Amino acid sequence: MAQTLKDQLYDALKRSIGSGHLETGLVLLEGNIAEIFGMSRSPVRQTLGRLHDEQLICRFDGRGYLVGASPREPIRRNLSANDFSALGEDAKIERTDAWRGIADEVEHEVVLSSMKGRFELNELQLSRKYNVSRTITHRILLYLQSIGVVEKVKYTSWSVVPLDNERLHNLYEARRQLEPFMISRATLTMPLEDISHFIAKLEQTAAKYPHVQGATLDELESDLHYQTVRMGDNQEIFNMLRRTHPVLLMSKHLLGSSIALPDKDPFFHDHLEIFERMRKRESEQAGQALLAHLAGSEAKVQERLSDFRDNGRLDIPDYLR
Repeated sequence: MAQTLKDQLYDALKRSIGSGHLETGLVLLEGNIAEIFGMSRSPVRQTLGRLHDEQLICRFDGRGYLVGASPREPIRRNLSANDFSALGEDAKIERTDAWRGIADEVEHEVVLSSMKGRFELNELQLSRKYNVSRTITHRILLYLQSIGVVEKVKYTSWSVVPLDNERLHNLYEARRQLEPFMISRATLTMPLEDISHFIAKLEQTAAKYPHVQGATLDELESDLHYQTVRMGDNQEIFNMLRRTHPVLLMSKHLLGSSIALPDKDPFFHDHLEIFERMRKRESEQAGQALLAHLAGSEAKVQERLSDFRDNGRLDIPDYLR
């Protein structure tokens, strides 16, 4: 499977830092990198957050990030594509999935808007905002439709599916019915090295919490509720579960950006319990641990939803009305 633009950018930056093409102390600016690679800012922002969590770059008393694990005298200079060469080879971004960078931004705007109510989506206005063809915007909308964020009303008319309390409860109910079954199946077949890898990531992030990026939490959620669930080896059930993804998207686009990260462990203990059961090949217990996790998670997410609906500030984009 081809890498997404975000994954390609992450690899290019990491290689260039490791090879010394991006020297320690060099200032990295989100807009500068987005311009060099011809990408929107959203995937660049998430990639820099991921590198920060891995301590390859750091914050400092200024705009952007510094290359290196700790602040030092910043090196400011204009970056070019040559700075992202790794081991003597040009860093390239294969744009076979060029629409994904825009899709990340549209997803962010639409998911947050869905918490405020129902909106009509104007496909022409969307294509004008991002200066892309209707083919690209239509592909983005089909992706959002597949994960239950928008729905087609008729012909070229689209609507944002509102994420209210009732729908959130129904989505959780569907997850409680399907995810434990998939986790139980995955427990019997998932390679132990993959399980151990996910456990290590959780432990490393828990040790640094709350000094982590929202993008890192989203990645850990994906490790369990997407990557591991997919190992349940039932594509029909997996496709059904894709319709419940607005639950995960809500936290992805709220935590660390629109609302602060929770003071306490958001889910690390629960996820570790599930993966430890899986490592012991205790399939029934792993499914039960996931069921308990989902039962406790719903109330927290309902609270976040209500708080954002009542108090969250949001500029509704022009393509929604």
